Parts: sequence; structure tokens; C-alpha cells
Amino acid sequence: MIIRYLTQDDVREHDKITSQAFSYSCEIGNPDSALPCEKVLGAFDDDNKTLFADFELTDRKCCYDGGILTCAAIGGVAAKPEHRGKGAVKALFSHLFQKAEYDISILYPFSEEYYRKLGYERVGRCLSAEIPFSELSDINRNTDVTLYEGENTDELLSVYNKCARNYNLCFVRDSAEAFSDKPYFSQKYTYIRKDGAFATIEIDREKSRVSVNEIYFDSRESMLGILGFLRNFESNQKTICFRKLPENTPILKVIRELKNCDIKIHNTGSAAILNMEKVLKSHKYPVRDGSFTLRAGGDTFAVSVSGGAVEVKKDPSLTPDLITDPGTASRILLCGIEGAEYDPNITINDPHSDFFEMFPPKVSFFTDCF
Repeated sequence: MIIRYLTQDDVREHDKITSQAFSYSCEIGNPDSALPCEKVLGAFDDDNKTLFADFELTDRKCCYDGGILTCAAIGGVAAKPEHRGKGAVKALFSHLFQKAEYDISILYPFSEEYYRKLGYERVGRCLSAEIPFSELSDINRNTDVTLYEGENTDELLSVYNKCARNYNLCFVRDSAEAFSDKPYFSQKYTYIRKDGAFATIEIDREKSRVSVNEIYFDSRESMLGILGFLRNFESNQKTICFRKLPENTPILKVIRELKNCDIKIHNTGSAAILNMEKVLKSHKYPVRDGSFTLRAGGDTFAVSVSGGAVEVKKDPSLTPDLITDPGTASRILLCGIEGAEYDPNITINDPHSDFFEMFPPKVSFFTDCF
């Protein structure tokens, strides 16, 4: 089996596999057909022409403890039905992990169990909330916003990226492709506040609802400010629906009666650490001094923190304080440890290890499509 990136010469094979895997109608051989993104990694037969499976790989950057991690965002994982169960998909992910060109990888799994076997683990949950406008009546209205129409891209990206650093794994944005610069045509309106907040909304007139596709803020004042602006729509609409909010969103604290709201919890996606040493060094440790050893899969890492300086060594001869699989290790390092004593995937050799003080629960939140 040959693993390599696809070229334009492979478009015909890619179209075939996409049509079969996702039941897409596709005109094979269309001269206008092109690869879906810059990088598509494929598993080929030894003839280097017959494609068994492929996936799309997008280079992204994620916020992590005030810093930045490189991320392989994976989408469109597909395998021909006649070649499934032969290890092609596994070979693609093994190639990704072995190359270690990225710090982490994120995907939105069709099955968490399936991708858990490949080293990915669920690392985030989010909320959706439909709220009657009357439950926000304690917030003062205001009109201190600017509508994004394409001219103030730098301002919008600056507000977004500043807010994104409040959440682990939130994607850094260096372009405005996630926003509509033609709001009157797309009916997707992004309103920006100068104090560090924005919201992108759509109006559902049939359901008398304002749908908030995303909302970000950097302080209590900016949160109340953007919510106060959104209250201006209550003269025409009955409810406001937040499609995706962090699980611990402070918006719930300003609602008068939660019992009158429809709040649901959802999983966001799964992640895998590809460069464990880099993540261990990038983690912001809450104590100045301490040490621990962690075995994740076949690798054992010794970590010591002294005066704020972090030293990480890979040493298979050490006895680990904690043993776990790579996926669970990814969840702990990216989201923090919680309930370790109940987790069947964790073996604790030293319950008094400094490890348990060094990975408190983190706020993770990511929603970008790829």
C-alpha cells in the first residue's frame, strides 16, 4: 500500500471514492472537477493508481493555554466499500501520526468509538439554548455595534482571535472566510462591538426566532453589551437560539428563569496529540514546582517544573505515576483531568503524584468547519 498526497491527476479516483462513500452524485471525468482542498492524503494500491481511501487535511492553528499549537484538521474521511476492513484508513492515520508534522489533530467523528481506536478522544462539549427574549429583560438594550460588510475585516479578526484565546483548541482565524461580507444577500449578519464582542445571526421569520450562529466576548461588560444589542430584535421575534455555546457559558447566568429555556448538550469533536512532548512543554502548569511521569501508549515522559521552567524527557525506563492510552492522554492534556479514579482507561500507580495538581479542568471550545 502506498500513502501519498493526491495530485490533480488523481481527481478521477477521488471523485469515485467520494461518490461511493457519501452517496454523492458525481460526473466522473468532468474536466472542471478539482480536489476539495490543498492537501488530500490517499492510500493507493501498489500500482500507485487505484485509490482505496483518502481524507482531506487542512492546516490550522489552535489556541492552547495562551499559546498556539499547529493542528491537522481532518475531514471527508472516505473508503471505497469494496476495500473497507483492509486497513487503508488506519494506514492513513498511522502515516499522519508517524510523520508528526503537527502538534495535534482534530476531527468531527461520525463515531467516537471508531476514531478512539485510531487515537482520538472526545475533547469538548457545547450547549445549544433556545431562550424567550423575555428571559433576557434584565439586560439593558443598546445599539453600540457595527455591521460587518467586508471593510472592517482586521477589526473583526482582532476581536475574534482575542476572544478565542479564552478557550483551549479554539481555532485561530487569519481570514474572514467564516463570515459573510455580503450580509444583505446571505442574510447572515455579523455585528461587532468595540469593547471585544461580536455575534453572527440569522432570522427565522417562520419560527419567530433569532438564530445566533456564533457569539464571542472577552469580558462581562462586552457580554452584556452584545446581548443588550440582540434584545433589539425582540420587537419582531419571540425567541433567541444560541446554536453553539461553551459548556460553562456565563450567558446562562444572566437568564431569569432557566426552566423556561430549551437547553441541550452536544459533543463537539475529537482530538489526538501527535507531538506529546511539545504539548507537555506548552501546557501552562498551575504550580511552580513539581514533577511526574506519564506513560501514554508505548511512550513514557518525565516532566519536571521548577520556578516556572518546564523540562520534558522521554525515558522508557522510568516507572510511570499514571498509565493510559494515547486518546485518554490527549483528553487529559488538552481538557484537564477530572474523575481519574473512576476512569477505566487510567491506571494510577502513585495517587499522590504532582500530576493531579498540574492538569485541572480546562475550558475547551471549537466549532470551525473544515
